[in-house]
Amino acid sequence: MATKAQGRAAAIASERRFYAGMAIAMIAAIVIGFAPSYYMRGIVPAAYPLPSITALMHLHGALFTSWMLLFLAQVLLVSGGRPDIHRKLGLLAVAMLPAMIVVGTLAGLYQVARASGPPIVPPLSWLSIPLLSVPVYGGLIGWALVKRRDPQTHKRLMLIAMIEMTSPGFGRMPWPALVPGPVILFGFSNLFLVALIVWDYRRNGGIHRATAIGGGIMVASQVFRIATWQTEAWLSFARWAVSWVA
Repeated sequence: MATKAQGRAAAIASERRFYAGMAIAMIAAIVIGFAPSYYMRGIVPAAYPLPSITALMHLHGALFTSWMLLFLAQVLLVSGGRPDIHRKLGLLAVAMLPAMIVVGTLAGLYQVARASGPPIVPPLSWLSIPLLSVPVYGGLIGWALVKRRDPQTHKRLMLIAMIEMTSPGFGRMPWPALVPGPVILFGFSNLFLVALIVWDYRRNGGIHRATAIGGGIMVASQVFRIATWQTEAWLSFARWAVSWVA
């Protein structure tokens, strides 16, 4: 009995280290990616000309930085054995999600006029990257909140939503020209999904349902964005969408 209890305690400790390590690594990727253009603007040199920062961009930065800090705090609270505080702070996530959806959508639309995407990608094409990211992370977070009483599903969905948010950070890092754009945009961030899949196999001998569905939604969205962002259908939709904020 004691051996079984020790084994369970070791498994819980290992799981907590995994999620804490993933959270720290993902947030580090975002901060490093946005350091030249936002967090350390004017201190860390940027690899390309930077557009001015508007009030909306500051709001977007503050809101999503707050989300990152909340996500990290929630993971560390569980790792530290304080699920009671974790549940109370979860109310903040419920309140923040609608704001993130609205601000994320507006920031995506307004960035077209600012041409804040990569210089080699036309702004209307680039719009597919941030705009279609909103329903992915919004849907995953919403699903995770609904499943908050199912810890294994909840934590995986929140993690995958955070993986989706790391893509802009990797996309703003100075990669060599020989690295393909889709790899920069999604390939590096998806290594976190690979790590989660490996974790599932080691822990359960197979992929958890939430990992399969949540990860599948994210990857399908990525493929859709790359496949359609230069089509006339997407460009027509993008022009229509941007007209609402013009």
